[in-house]
Amino acid sequence: YGNYYSWLADEYKRKRQLLIEALEIAGMTPIVPNGGFFIMADTSHVEFPYEDIASTQRTPAMPGYNVGEKMPRDWALARWLTQEVGVTAIPPSAFYSKDFHLAKDMLRFAFCKKDETLIQAKDRLKDYFS
Repeated sequence: YGNYYSWLADEYKRKRQLLIEALEIAGMTPIVPNGGFFIMADTSHVEFPYEDIASTQRTPAMPGYNVGEKMPRDWALARWLTQEVGVTAIPPSAFYSKDFHLAKDMLRFAFCKKDETLIQAKDRLKDYFS
């Protein structure tokens, strides 16, 4: 490499590819960014017990809590992935003050992680979804 930044850019591209492969194994469709440390993924084809989670795990931190809304799908899926699969994502609806339903089929994943963490996430997703 000619310099540190060229090496760093290639490192993050490699890590991004590891995460893309992991998400695809789980039936998600990654939206591949040109930069940054996060990948958004379309989760509309991922099946999980949404109604059970949405009705039993409401939390004051979720969007819509103060107006009696049901837990958003992305929020419930992020909780379920963490609890059942051992892979944590960020629900994009957390960034919305209103219209949070627009993010219902999306999750945000970080790839600025150690290789071991990304490989473990890939293995967990493969074990659960394959």
